[in-house]
Amino acid sequence: MEKKYIICGIIILFFITGLNGCFGPTTTDYFNASYIVNEQTILTVVNINGQVEITSWDGDNVTINAVKKSSFGQEELDKIDINVTFYGNYLNIQTKYTGLSTIRGSVDMNINVPHNIHIESVKTSNGAIQIANTNGNITTSSSNGGIFINSVDGYISAETSNGHIEVKGTTGIKDTIRTSNGAITVEMADIYDDLIIDTSNGPITVYVNPSLNATIEMTTSNSQITFEGISLDVDLLEQTHVIGTLGSDGHKIDIHTSNGKIQLLKLIRK
Repeated sequence: MEKKYIICGIIILFFITGLNGCFGPTTTDYFNASYIVNEQTILTVVNINGQVEITSWDGDNVTINAVKKSSFGQEELDKIDINVTFYGNYLNIQTKYTGLSTIRGSVDMNINVPHNIHIESVKTSNGAIQIANTNGNITTSSSNGGIFINSVDGYISAETSNGHIEVKGTTGIKDTIRTSNGAITVEMADIYDDLIIDTSNGPITVYVNPSLNATIEMTTSNSQITFEGISLDVDLLEQTHVIGTLGSDGHKIDIHTSNGKIQLLKLIRK
């Protein structure tokens, strides 16, 4: 019996020692930089694991304040690089992981941009995206996290696998607004082309410019559809399926949720 206890004790000690070498207190590192840009500059951002927040400021440079974190020690943290490159008019900010396995850390970015530069794309593999008071026709995507866009002079598309999407105060919407699991709230002042607004699980609220010309189809598998404050020439009116025309024929807007209510409301801009 005593021999069994000794063997068990050795196994437990070995297990704890192994964990000690792999997992521990959070190690933190900081990346702070500033870059000279002009009104022709186009910004792209690619992050691996962490949130990205972009807003405008009164300065002339693009500033990056990023926090890198890992619970697997400094050696693992050193495998996470933030690369900033210029290519023509493009300023590209990209997080790269040089390790052999899945990234074991995170990078949260806070980026300030001058009012006159353009943002083209923002992507993160796991984290929220927040963009406010900027310019550009922006494509945004996250594998897991909410996307929040406010006051952008440009057309927006947004896709995430899991999270709430909210787009307000923009010139318009382009291509796709999609989440696999979460609510969608969109202000639609204009549309760039045919548009899909889709969630697998959550309600959709769309505030639409009543002067738009578009064909709108709305479907929900398990709730109801309501519209008010707009003149929709209805071709099909069912509780879970509505097809109608706003104004004259225009681009197609397809709004769908598998589990949630759809509301189509009049957009009022102050």
